[in-house]
Amino acid sequence: MAVSSTSPCYQAARRHLRPHYDSIWVSDGLLSTAFERYVSTFRTRARCASSVPGPMEHRKRLAKRQMGELRLGPSPSAAPIWELASLVDLTQWKWKPPTPPDARCRQSTATTTTEPRTLSDAVLRPLQLLFTARANTPDDFQKAGETLLPRNVTLSGVAEQLPPAPWDPDSSPADIIRIALDSFSQDGSGGTGTTWFFSSFCDKWRRALAEKAFRGEAIGTVLTGIVDGLDAECSGARDSMGVERLKLLLVEATIDGLFTGSDQESTSFDHDAWNSILLVVSIIRMNTLRIFTKAVSCIPKVHLKSVSSGILANLDTFLHALGRSTKPPSLARQTAKMAVPLQSLGEPELRFILDDATRKVSEYARVNDTNYSHVRLGWLLLLARLPGVDDKYLAQVCNSLEADLATQPLTHSEVCQVFLVWNNVQAPLERYVNLRKVSKYNSTKCYNLLSDRLWETRQFSRVRQFYTFLRAIGRESVVTLMAKAISLPQQKAPYPLVNIALGMRKPGAAIDILCLYEDSRKCRTSFWSSSFGFKALEILTWVPDFDHKRLWRMLKFVPGRRFTVGGRRRRLKGLNQDEIIKLSAIAIVTSLSPHLTERTAFSLLMNCSLNLRRHNTKLPRHFLRILIHNVTRQLVNGQPGIKSRLWYVLYLIEQQLGRAEALRIESAMQRRREFNTRIR
Repeated sequence: MAVSSTSPCYQAARRHLRPHYDSIWVSDGLLSTAFERYVSTFRTRARCASSVPGPMEHRKRLAKRQMGELRLGPSPSAAPIWELASLVDLTQWKWKPPTPPDARCRQSTATTTTEPRTLSDAVLRPLQLLFTARANTPDDFQKAGETLLPRNVTLSGVAEQLPPAPWDPDSSPADIIRIALDSFSQDGSGGTGTTWFFSSFCDKWRRALAEKAFRGEAIGTVLTGIVDGLDAECSGARDSMGVERLKLLLVEATIDGLFTGSDQESTSFDHDAWNSILLVVSIIRMNTLRIFTKAVSCIPKVHLKSVSSGILANLDTFLHALGRSTKPPSLARQTAKMAVPLQSLGEPELRFILDDATRKVSEYARVNDTNYSHVRLGWLLLLARLPGVDDKYLAQVCNSLEADLATQPLTHSEVCQVFLVWNNVQAPLERYVNLRKVSKYNSTKCYNLLSDRLWETRQFSRVRQFYTFLRAIGRESVVTLMAKAISLPQQKAPYPLVNIALGMRKPGAAIDILCLYEDSRKCRTSFWSSSFGFKALEILTWVPDFDHKRLWRMLKFVPGRRFTVGGRRRRLKGLNQDEIIKLSAIAIVTSLSPHLTERTAFSLLMNCSLNLRRHNTKLPRHFLRILIHNVTRQLVNGQPGIKSRLWYVLYLIEQQLGRAEALRIESAMQRRREFNTRIR
């Protein structure tokens, strides 16, 4: 091939050839040699005035060191270096000139393989130096069993061969128990305190379960036998905590093996084995919450019913531990950990487990060495942390745990704490840390503080939920204090309605009205013209035996009084728009009350219309609409209706809307009356 005269390879090859040729044919061997020299020269770095010696300086210093430390003949004596006996005998050393670069290049070429070298070999040679040299023989591909990795490298994962099982495939559970106890004895006989043999057994037990060597009751028999054997062979030389660690190691190996073996969809759920695991976990006295959480997380949600006995056993152990706890702050921390694996128990189809646990909690009231208040509070906090538990079920459990005459009722602080935990689980509370500080007051003051802080943060729906919860657990007297604690200026629209509700001993209605008013402030319309005002009047008036006259007196209007609209009586000043809307809203809502008769409702509407006309105010259209609804109620029910009321309403419509509208409504009423007469 033709080589350019400006390339470095051409310049390097030209020194070995005659200079009068303009173009030459370069063999691959010569070209590769030139390329190697170029690469070695290109990779050499300059010293750049560094204090580190370069390659030439290093060779010079090394030669001096070798000449100064040359030792030939017998071993040197211990005499000082300046004595003649210790001098080096230079007669046996001959000087050799340094090897020129061309000779070194020829030596390296001679030592390499005799095969023809190419440029590709020279380019790939620096990369080949990074890997282990290997002879390219035809027998390499025939050695299929030979690995390409060094012997000290161990493959991991599926490539690693599993060691053989320590027992035969036909081994019985008794044989497995014997092997486990023998490994435990070997660890104890060593005197080192290690558990190497038992850990090795657990690893093999895990692999056997992953291969489905044991199932069902056999696994439970093995676990129970090993745990009982460990307790029986435990001597004074070995502490109890060490045995508990071995139990944890065994249970974890069983869980991992079963979970690995159940990855296949065709494998049915082994509820006997998992229930046995949970029962063994319940008797372990060390780090039970962690291993219980791991076990429940491996059980599908649809199969929790089949392992309910194991879950109840662990709950019983947990409640017994809470009864012996002396620090109340640890209750909240432990219940938060225990609630993690029980998140699905709040659903209706699994609540029977919670019901059985509640009955177990009530039994602790008669246990002498157990603090029942801690057990009850811990169980309520645990229920409050479950997402599927609503306020009704939580209040039901509170009432059932307080029903026993031998127990004390829940304290005010405990009630607030349970409500805050439950409400924060449903939706995160704002300033939850500040709200939790009210639980340090063990009096009714905590209710007022909690309602005030919820109101200040504009969490009005939480205030409504709080009084609903208090009323459900029989704290209705506290709700009145909460309603009075909420400060509201007298100029606000719902203030008279709140006073009436408190006077009727209905604090819940008062709180509902206050919450509706705060919600109405987000709208552009006024309170009385919005749906919030109608809802507030409905909450207040739609109750049996409600005193409607008291509501009308609040508006400075006597319902039973007759007014003379025309004549010589001086008419009063007209009402403003807000007063008209308020009066109409009260008349409409009270007339629709299911607890009023038609006569009483019509009387209230007539008095309201007379009052509006007396103030020289036009009747609103929605007021006339509800008036027509009242007088035509009998027509809708198939009766002829009261004719005098119909003519009076038509008279009002003619004055307010015109004669044409009155005639249209009159014809519709007449057709309805004729239809009712025919069907009778």
